[in-house]
This record gives sequence, C-alpha cells and structure tokens, in this order.
Amino acid sequence: MEREEDLKINLEFISTSGVYKTPFSLIIIVQLFIGGLVLLVINLWFINSLYYLLTGTEFYSFGLKAEWYYWLLLPLNIYGNIFLFVFTVILFSASIFKLLNLISKPKEGVFVRGSKEWKYMHRRFWTVYFPIWLARALPLPWLDIIAYRFFGTRVGKSVVLYEGYIDPEFVEIGDFTMTSLNICIFSHLIYHDKVIIKKVKIGKACVVGPHTIVSPGTVMEDFAVLGVNSYTKINQNLKGNLIHVGTPVSITLPIQSVEESQQKAVKVKEDITNSEGAPLDSNLKEV
Repeated sequence: MEREEDLKINLEFISTSGVYKTPFSLIIIVQLFIGGLVLLVINLWFINSLYYLLTGTEFYSFGLKAEWYYWLLLPLNIYGNIFLFVFTVILFSASIFKLLNLISKPKEGVFVRGSKEWKYMHRRFWTVYFPIWLARALPLPWLDIIAYRFFGTRVGKSVVLYEGYIDPEFVEIGDFTMTSLNICIFSHLIYHDKVIIKKVKIGKACVVGPHTIVSPGTVMEDFAVLGVNSYTKINQNLKGNLIHVGTPVSITLPIQSVEESQQKAVKVKEDITNSEGAPLDSNLKEV
C-alpha cells in the first residue's frame, strides 16, 4: 500500500473508473451452473410428470400420479423458476462475496496493480456483477436494493435506485434518497497501475441526477442534489440543501420551493412587460 501523499497523480482531475477483465470473471459460469442445478433438482418431479403425460413412461417412479392439469401449471412453474433462479444466484454469490471478504478484508487506500487488495477488489466486483444484473432484469423495482443489502451495501429505507452502476462496498446511501438513470457511484477508481478505494457517503433525501458520476471519497450531505451531466472530484464534499453542477462540480445553486419559483416567474414576467411598455428616452428621437 502506498501513502496518498507519495502518489504522483493529480487527484483533482481524475474521474474515471473501471474494472479489468480477470480470470475470476468465470465466476459467472459457476453462478449459472449453481442456479441451473438448483432448478433441475427442485423441478425434476414436475419434468418427470410432464414427460409421463406425453409418452406414458417416466424417468423414475416418484410415487405421485401425474394429472392433466399439470399442463395448466406450466406457465406458473416457468414464472416461479425465473425468480427461484435469481434468488439462488443472489444467495450463492453473497456467500462467495462474504468468503472473499474473510480472505481479504476490504480496505480504503491507494494500491498498486497486482497487489492483494487489487486482485480481491476485482474478484468481489465479478461476484456481484451478474446477480445485480439479474435483479434489475426482473420487474421488481425493490429487488436490486435487496441484492445490494445481501452484499453488505448500506441502503436506507424508501430509497429509489434506478438503472445505473453502484459499487457494492464502501458505499452508504441514506433514507429517502433517489438515484436517476445512467448514474455511476464509484468507491473505487483505476488510474494506470493503481486503484484508489475510498468510501462514498450519500446522505438522506439526496438526489443523484441522470448521467452523473460520483467519485470515490465523495460525501453528499443531507438534501444535496447532484445536477444532470455532472461528476464529482475525489474526496469532494457537497453541501446540503444546494444543487451542485459542473464537470467536475464547481457551481452551487440554491434549491427553490414551488412558491419561490412561481414568484420568481411572475416577477420576470412583470419586468419583461414593464420594459416593453416603458416610454422612449427623451434623448431619442422618433423616426
């Protein structure tokens, strides 16, 4: 591990991130295998019953009499198996994730490529990637929140997580916060041969606008808003009750109530009307 003060990188202007492909990405094949195996074991009796109704023979004698209405249960069986597969993959992956944490406890800091922390950061990423994708593929808007909590991410109550990428570790999201579409919340950042890992804390009732990037070490105080198409710098602090915009964030704007916005609109309209009806300057001559 390197000391941050010894790192010859201008952190003020770096806001990129990513995860290199590693052999551990093959964990997705293992997740598919485990999920499929559980489905096969649980549904073997049902498959055997349908096969018996079709051919009059069976794979094995299971002691239950196959009935014609089993065909009516087929759509429900398929729908239920989709959810069973997703939850199986989530539970299995969460177990692998916790095992990886026991082997190498996640740490904040700056680490060089090839270090133990670097390797296990990638392994944890690939363990989480597929189950989170599955959770968001189902038409249940709260399932991804449950999945993130299984992986140890601190997500408060009544939080809305629209489609976007959120690191599973060193991220805390407060109650009533909303993230918009196509956002990225990174607790890690890769720059050349180094990875920077820092905790991200998003307070209560915050809004992370669409097409935004939250960089490692960012702190959004309660009621802070990150405006559209903006991104934060590393270790940047966004004050509460303000709108923050910029690439990187460099401008703050007050949050107005509906009444204040209406009053401002009326005032602007009156100013425009007064300027249009104002008498000509006495020094000007009409043509």
